[in-house]
Amino acid sequence: MSELPHGDACCRKTPITAQDINGGPDPSHRVPFVITAPGQYALAEDVDWVAAGEDARAITIASDDVTLDLCGRTLRQLAPPAPALARGPSARPCRGEVVSGNVGVYAEGRRRLVIKNGSVLGIQGVGIAVKACSQVDLRDLSVRRCGGDGVFDTSFLCRNGGIFVMGAQDADGNIAFASDIRMLDCVCSENASRLDFVVTLGALVLFCDNVEVKRCVFNHTANTSAQPSGVQFNVVGADFVICRNVLVEDCEAHDNTSGGEPAGFFAWGENYKFLRCRANRNFTLTGNRACGFNISTTSNLEMVDCEADGNYNANPVASADVVRDFSALGFRIGRAVYRGLLDSCRAMGNHSVGANAPAAGFALHSTRQVVLRRCVAVGNRNASGAAENDGLAAGFIASAPLAAPEGGLVGGEDNAFVDCIADGNTVHRTPLFVQPPAPPVDAGPSRGDPQKGAGFLLDRQKDARIVGCQSANNDGKGIWLRACARALVEGNTLSRNTLYGIQNEDPAGLSAFTGNRAHLNGSCHRHNYVGLPPGTPVRQWTLGSPPPDGPSGPMDNLSIRLP
Repeated sequence: MSELPHGDACCRKTPITAQDINGGPDPSHRVPFVITAPGQYALAEDVDWVAAGEDARAITIASDDVTLDLCGRTLRQLAPPAPALARGPSARPCRGEVVSGNVGVYAEGRRRLVIKNGSVLGIQGVGIAVKACSQVDLRDLSVRRCGGDGVFDTSFLCRNGGIFVMGAQDADGNIAFASDIRMLDCVCSENASRLDFVVTLGALVLFCDNVEVKRCVFNHTANTSAQPSGVQFNVVGADFVICRNVLVEDCEAHDNTSGGEPAGFFAWGENYKFLRCRANRNFTLTGNRACGFNISTTSNLEMVDCEADGNYNANPVASADVVRDFSALGFRIGRAVYRGLLDSCRAMGNHSVGANAPAAGFALHSTRQVVLRRCVAVGNRNASGAAENDGLAAGFIASAPLAAPEGGLVGGEDNAFVDCIADGNTVHRTPLFVQPPAPPVDAGPSRGDPQKGAGFLLDRQKDARIVGCQSANNDGKGIWLRACARALVEGNTLSRNTLYGIQNEDPAGLSAFTGNRAHLNGSCHRHNYVGLPPGTPVRQWTLGSPPPDGPSGPMDNLSIRLP
């Protein structure tokens, strides 16, 4: 190794040159570049790496206590080798055809690592992969255009993309969590692939504990394949899988797209907090589902001041599979999320053309004890098609689509909406303006069936609460309860919804409706409240007339209409 030039900010670190990484001019005699001793190492120049084989790694860290400083320079892969292909059923660990992949920077089983300050570009496989390590800092990195025709075997799936941080899982399914992981000020964008049965990611955090991801960008991840990966989603900006004690703060995941199913953020595990994160315009033209945030199989979730706008699905037969839970959403909370709080989150303009499943701002699927407080859903839309289909549009949805193994349904209990706003959610498809890629979504008939639209839709819920919310200008119903029991609907304002203010359809048990105010829904008083239990107090007032006789009480529901 040569010395870095005098005066370079990295001059007191051991330099790494292009010749060190490429191993000399003769490919047949190249040896991998491996860091074997503690210390601080610095990239001395931009490196155009030519891999010696389809599974080669440019830099391997094989020591504890290593800092790798890229010094603002770029490690780039040129002329990636032809990938290795599966040769028979036994050679298909990830179901796909490709079974090899390169890695730009790799470490396994190490402690106290820092990788920082530079770019990793165009790796066929994964840009940076850190496995079974602890006390890892990844800072000020740009990892872009990775993935391609390479894969990395991550136990039960093959994946590719930008930055991967992973624990380990043995053959019996026992997990050894990687711990104390920090990813700060990193950009993982434009990572893309075309491989079938492969998950392409901006970043993967798998089997990790005590994780902080702050001020990071996970945009423009893409995989054109529509072939299933073995799980629902085959493109995610940032994917957190079976992790615990995770903080994601001031991050964004925009414009991630798939021939299958994309999401901005995916999370699965225990004790997650998303703070001021944004997931906008994640979309599919041919897949079953697309969403900004997908939180699944998680307990103890907190999301504060997050937004998911303009996520969409342009596939008219979206979610025509077994579980027709959604086609496009801003926030998807479920399947099987237990204990959660979403506070001051926003979902605007999420939309779909699917006739088989809902589009919405927020959806709770098979959840328990999840509270949405001060959340806003505006202008989410879908063309629902014929009344017998499930192409719903709503600001907020709570449903229980999953069957429990012992019978009945999973979740659908004790969920609450408090001080939330649903406004202008619609079964129309006409946008405010047309701009690519909007036309594929908005082609065709512009109006669906308003019987399939709502501000709030609660389906098969028990002990739900809708308290102090506003539902206005929605195409359909303000609050729609379908086959619910023991709901509390209290102190809400329903205004100018095209069909009804509140509809309690096919109740599975008694629910309480108290202190609500329904203004000008439909065309007459009977459209303000439909299906309320006998004896529910409703006081009617027509504008321009004297107020109704008799004292009013806090239990009364007020109905207001035009003369």
